Amino acid sequence: MNTKVNEISIKYNGNFKMKDSPKITCSNDAVNLLFNNWDSGSIGLHETFKILLLNNSNKVKGIYTLSSGGITGTLVDVRILFAVLLKSLSTAVILAHYVKKIVM
Repeated sequence: MNTKVNEISIKYNGNFKMKDSPKITCSNDAVNLLFNNWDSGSIGLHETFKILLLNNSNKVKGIYTLSSGGITGTLVDVRILFAVLLKSLSTAVILAHYVKKIVM
């Protein structure tokens, strides 16, 4: 019996080499990189959860938007989180969640 199944893939967008990738050496490096790659038009509109994928040298392999929610919350499915981590062969990950507090 020949059974077919779907293959899950991760696609890298970009054409730079890993040697040119930024290296995370402290928390400020991660914050600056994530903030510069966040959609500035929606950063205060809704909550978003992203992951920063790193290799063994703490060089950035990529940023993945895991969840984008509403004004008061966003849900993260850990099965998708682990699928992306395993499929990308990342050795380290930084989890990032941004919510803008509205002061009235």
